[in-house]
Amino acid sequence: MAETRPNIITILVDDMGFSDPGCFGGEIETPNLDRLATNGFRASQFYNTPRCCPSRACLLTGLYPHEAGVGMMVYRDIGEGYEGGLNKKCVTIAEVLRSADYQTMLSGKWHVGHEAAFRPEERGFDKFTGIYTHVDSYWRVLPGCEIYRDGEIFIGSEETPRDPYAPDEEFHTTDFFTNVALDYIDQASQDPERPFYLHLCYNAPHFPLEAPDDLIEKYRGRYAAGWDQLREDKLARMKEMGILPSSQKLPETSGFDQDERDGFDFKVSVDSGHLPAWDSLSDSEQAELDFRRAIYAAQVEHMDRNIGRLLEDLSGRGILDNTMIVFMSDNGCSGELGPYGMNWPEYNSANYKDWRTEGGWATAQGQCWASLSNTPLRKYKIFVHEGGIASPFIVHWPSEIAEPGGICSEQVFHMIDILPTICEVAGGEIPTEFAGRRITPGQGVSLLPWLRGTADSPIPRTLYWQHEINAAIREDNWKLVTSDDRDPNAWELYDLSRDRSESEDLRVRYPEKAAELEAKWRKWAKKSNVIPYPESRDCLRRIQWPPR
Repeated sequence: MAETRPNIITILVDDMGFSDPGCFGGEIETPNLDRLATNGFRASQFYNTPRCCPSRACLLTGLYPHEAGVGMMVYRDIGEGYEGGLNKKCVTIAEVLRSADYQTMLSGKWHVGHEAAFRPEERGFDKFTGIYTHVDSYWRVLPGCEIYRDGEIFIGSEETPRDPYAPDEEFHTTDFFTNVALDYIDQASQDPERPFYLHLCYNAPHFPLEAPDDLIEKYRGRYAAGWDQLREDKLARMKEMGILPSSQKLPETSGFDQDERDGFDFKVSVDSGHLPAWDSLSDSEQAELDFRRAIYAAQVEHMDRNIGRLLEDLSGRGILDNTMIVFMSDNGCSGELGPYGMNWPEYNSANYKDWRTEGGWATAQGQCWASLSNTPLRKYKIFVHEGGIASPFIVHWPSEIAEPGGICSEQVFHMIDILPTICEVAGGEIPTEFAGRRITPGQGVSLLPWLRGTADSPIPRTLYWQHEINAAIREDNWKLVTSDDRDPNAWELYDLSRDRSESEDLRVRYPEKAAELEAKWRKWAKKSNVIPYPESRDCLRRIQWPPR
């Protein structure tokens, strides 16, 4: 294909924890991500946002989510900053690259606007096959999760889904989205003078817990040691690899406020407290939890195998070295559905075959195992503590990476940096006007100096977050964070150079610094459409379905 300008692929995965991949210290086998890392660039301080839709908005536009109109999830328009989809004040990667004569393609999960004006076909993508909203099953296509192709239903919920690329095999979204991606690359190869941009968005490893049986069996028993020991083991690997400094410790707090345990039901607050000890569980409870984590691990490895298929295809075409691949997760690992993920008796290992393909919101690994995925960070998806907003980050581009296999541990990056990076790679510029409308300027920076080894030293950064009632600002190594931005006394202050796990709150010791950062956050929040808040933050009641 293109001999000068590279092809570009962004791979976005769903709810993967900071330390899930093997190349970030994880215990799950991810040889293909490890291959990308060995020949590429890793950053250990790369941030997303704490939720699916806002992160996708950041990645695509180079703006903070409220600036792009996606301050919360993409439901009905409830005011500026919360507009139900990407607004007209932003420009997407696909729009910029299509203007630069790239072929633009998307396979997988969109989730930044399901109504007609917000869809990928209207935001720069030549080709799209996937789901406009969320994905509630891997094995089935459920109502509200229909698969579309270029504006028309391609696989409907009334059908027994069959992958047209593999009609004799059991349908699975991870396989299907990869098959679409490979087909799109094949189509792009028919026009070798024009490079391509592929946005590949897996729904894995987001719940529900659904994975191929052989991979589940492979991981059963591997988690019998429990989260206490496995987190210690993982942290040791991360230090040895250089992902984290040798002084890093596990947080004493990880999301639990009190133990009100009644049998296998464990009702807790998610604000602060201690993980329950693995040894406090019975043998049968441990076996069930081992099974749940085994399914999650299988989802991750299955996704990695499909990334391997993509790499082999690129290699076979002779274009792998001229393709920049960027890998990241949309938020931290999810602690949704409670500490153990699912407490309903009808969902257990003994009757797994009965619910194996059921889908929906009933099965997840829960907060305890999410703490393993996010080791050593606090909290999970939805929160803006480190566990909710830190992502594994890999760039593979053999012809341009100065130190293959290296880890950038000093510089802080954010999803808002992806658009300026890709624009520079493609030889384009982020426009100040597009299609007759003014574009909000972003605050991201290009990663190319770090990829090419020409960055002299870390540059100062001030980054911001807000989601639901969670808020944070990071200025260099200082971070001010809260789980309730309505309460002026709920802010916490951390020095992340010494305390990435946010274990020692310094707000009382440094009140002036806390006040300074809070004032900066509030100024940003007003400027970036975070405030004033919508009359109600319960956007779910305003959802427009089916999509128009």
